[in-house]
Amino acid sequence: MDNITKNDRLIWVDITRIIAIIAVVAIHVDDAFIFSWTKISWTNWWISNVYSGLIRFPVPLFIILSGYLLLDKQEDDRIFFSKRFSKVVIPLVAWSIIYWTFTNKYNTFSIFTVDFAQRLLTDTANFHLYSLNIIHVFSISTVDFVQRFLADKIYFHLYFLYIILGLYLITPLLRRILAHATMYDIRYYLILWFFFSPVSQLLGLFKYNIGIPVEAATGSLGLYIFGYAVKKTRITNKIIYLSVVLIAVSVIVTIFGTYILTSKSGRYDQSFTGWLSITSVIYAACLFVWIREVFGRFSMTGIWSRCGKVLRVIGGASMGIYLVHPMLLHFVFTGISGVHLLSATVLNPLFSVPLVTFLLVVSSLVIVLFLQKTPLLRMIVP
Repeated sequence: MDNITKNDRLIWVDITRIIAIIAVVAIHVDDAFIFSWTKISWTNWWISNVYSGLIRFPVPLFIILSGYLLLDKQEDDRIFFSKRFSKVVIPLVAWSIIYWTFTNKYNTFSIFTVDFAQRLLTDTANFHLYSLNIIHVFSISTVDFVQRFLADKIYFHLYFLYIILGLYLITPLLRRILAHATMYDIRYYLILWFFFSPVSQLLGLFKYNIGIPVEAATGSLGLYIFGYAVKKTRITNKIIYLSVVLIAVSVIVTIFGTYILTSKSGRYDQSFTGWLSITSVIYAACLFVWIREVFGRFSMTGIWSRCGKVLRVIGGASMGIYLVHPMLLHFVFTGISGVHLLSATVLNPLFSVPLVTFLLVVSSLVIVLFLQKTPLLRMIVP
């Protein structure tokens, strides 16, 4: 693995991104069924539950990949932040405005009706009142947007960009720390993090709550550093085989654990499907190792050379697909020409989940590729 070329590495990176973004879209599609514990048949819910168990890995997988690619990189802090600003901050602000406007049903612009425009132009005596009305509406709207933006309450999927932004802010410091850390230090931290984050959540299910505040060993930081650790570790065949076994165990535990907890509570329980749950973390970590080792050995020659170009295009659009697809999913939820593809009465989830996922990924990809070719707009789909 150590002597592969740069292009060889890129192919598995793009494959990782593609697998992760397909899983993200599939999760959001599957949510239409998995949350309907009492509203759909037992068989349909179980189909959804199996799908859910198979795809609960993308967010930690993305974070691990980011740590792998960034934490070992040597570059000036100003260069790093200028690159990340264009890749995260600009898209975050732009799509926050787009989704805020979308969720508000365009109420921000509702004052600009034909009637209002006519009165604004003809009733000069009350022009100042109309102007004050405009200022008042935009003042309220601006305050509402800023409050929601700062609190990450614009749209459900944008939280991931906040996580990545937080990790980027501490990346220069982490690079300096890790450059002087031994593998013993890194493994010690990862063990701490694994216990005080995923394991702690698992113990909480059994009413065993850990009161020791180890703030540095919680959240997404462990996943980020795990990516760096993988890069610095020699992966043996034994580790690869163990990864496959742990993936299978994680999927099985997620499926049956979710069923047991959901049946007990009477509503969908996310203890095993959250992105920081012990099963999701193990699944993502082992899948990352497996993808890197298996696809990292492929040489970029022959058919893989041609496939690599396609994979790079799709992989390079993964963030854009992430940002675009919820808006398309909204119209799928509300119905297209009166047809509700995500209704168990219309189409069984066995078929609708993969079908709608495919349609959303392809349509989002087309939109993103168009935006990436458009001046200025390409900045919002890095």
